[in-house]
Amino acid sequence: MSGIRLFLIFLILALGVPAYAQDEPQLLSFAGHQWRIAAKSAALETHLGREALALSGGRLWLDGIDFSDGVIEFDVAYAEMTGFIGPMWRATDDDHFEEIYFRAHLNEKPDAVQYTPVENGNSAWQIFSDENAIGPLTQKFGDWNHVKLVVEGDKADFYFNTEAPALHVPDLKTSNTSGSIGLRTSGRGGIVAYFSNFAVRPLRDGEGVVGEAKEAPAPPDGLIARWAVSSVFPESVVDQTLTLPKNATDGLDWAPLDIETNGIANISKIAEQLPESDSTVFIRANIDADKKVMKELRFGYSDRVRIYLNGKRVYAGDAGWTVRDYRFLGTVGFFDSVGLDLRKGDNELLVAISETFGGWAWAGAIEDQSGIEIEN
Repeated sequence: MSGIRLFLIFLILALGVPAYAQDEPQLLSFAGHQWRIAAKSAALETHLGREALALSGGRLWLDGIDFSDGVIEFDVAYAEMTGFIGPMWRATDDDHFEEIYFRAHLNEKPDAVQYTPVENGNSAWQIFSDENAIGPLTQKFGDWNHVKLVVEGDKADFYFNTEAPALHVPDLKTSNTSGSIGLRTSGRGGIVAYFSNFAVRPLRDGEGVVGEAKEAPAPPDGLIARWAVSSVFPESVVDQTLTLPKNATDGLDWAPLDIETNGIANISKIAEQLPESDSTVFIRANIDADKKVMKELRFGYSDRVRIYLNGKRVYAGDAGWTVRDYRFLGTVGFFDSVGLDLRKGDNELLVAISETFGGWAWAGAIEDQSGIEIEN
């Protein structure tokens, strides 16, 4: 074990808290750059004959670079165990960035690699789950894998031991145009990833994104493209509520939220989770009906939902990760529907959406909008 790693471990034990919890940032020199440690363990070691960065339990940030378009490239080695490893880029702070990670425990599976934006500290992998955000990889364990990320405009190509992109991202989802970059290693069991030959550079002449978008599932007709979203409140407010009190929304602030290209609204874009409880927002739409009529609402959500029409709960569900069985991922789609018994005149649709992790989402569509008008 190198002297640098021994020193870091001694420092952590001596202070009694992880290095990333200190007021003063802990720094590590690697590949000619100073990196800020936001991980349980980060050190320089010799691995497979190379000087390498050993990273476990978090992230390293390269704050001194303002990365917009360009190439991030490195080699990485790790064991076959539960783990999430990869680069971040265009980070405006530690809670807003683009990210691609590969799952060390899902070699050659359809979702071995994942693209996701991170907004307000919340990853949105349950929201973006089609072939433009996930894909298979062939990983080598106990050997070096070569990774290259090419970013140009709002697109990115991700190479993994390949000459052609292993994943093409046709639409980067944050509004960030530049920012810092980072590396991530996390997972149960304390997986360690070893990084070497790290480089970041601008695009060369003739170099850029070459991948093409995959065909994605079309959202249903009657998609509602904008929603009004309330400020955040604890889930306990609506936990067992079948009928909302008339003052249920008093004191809440509201903001508009547009859906993503897949028809799903990423609530974390405008809402930050509460630190000590599962967090909830109301999604609101007003429906004006020419007459008393029943309309079908098709919807998707994550993690938990309670749907209220004119104050009365008409649906409740839980689609969080593993809540239905150990293989249930909680990815979002238009998988559910409910009948809305609309009265003549104004109707208030209030949807309480609660989040734990993985994607705070809501999507809704009313295909037959004859005789009604939807206002957000």
